[in-house]
Amino acid sequence: MPLHGADNVKKMIAKNKRDTNLSLRKIYFKGLSEIVKGTPVDTGRARNNWFLTIGKPSAKTDEGGQKRDETAKTPKTVLGKKIYFTNNLPYIGVLEYGGYPNPVKKGSYDKKKKKYTKLSKGGYSLQAPKGWVRAALMRMQNKIRSL
Repeated sequence: MPLHGADNVKKMIAKNKRDTNLSLRKIYFKGLSEIVKGTPVDTGRARNNWFLTIGKPSAKTDEGGQKRDETAKTPKTVLGKKIYFTNNLPYIGVLEYGGYPNPVKKGSYDKKKKKYTKLSKGGYSLQAPKGWVRAALMRMQNKIRSL
């Protein structure tokens, strides 16, 4: 005996899946963009070494620090996929979790000003004194939970 209205239920499930995927994709795009924009900048190398991959983390680094928009690679379908946003520079952990000399002795040499400038305080970058990746991920997580 056929189930009346089954087609409507299937259509509603498909629409719900499409809407959820779109909402999730927007959260990913905005959150990953925040991570890139929040990356502390000296030469721009750290900011330009984020790689978005599906299925497994990237092992790449961009030695030239070429500017590119990895968030534009966000797949059309994100539901059920493992998405990785990776930065393999050796000092990215120090930028997020701290670890700069405390107290700062000389600082970094600024070629334009021709003097040393202190870019950290308390072991953290002045641009991201409490990290930025974990905060962005928490915001993304909260938005996902509210879907």
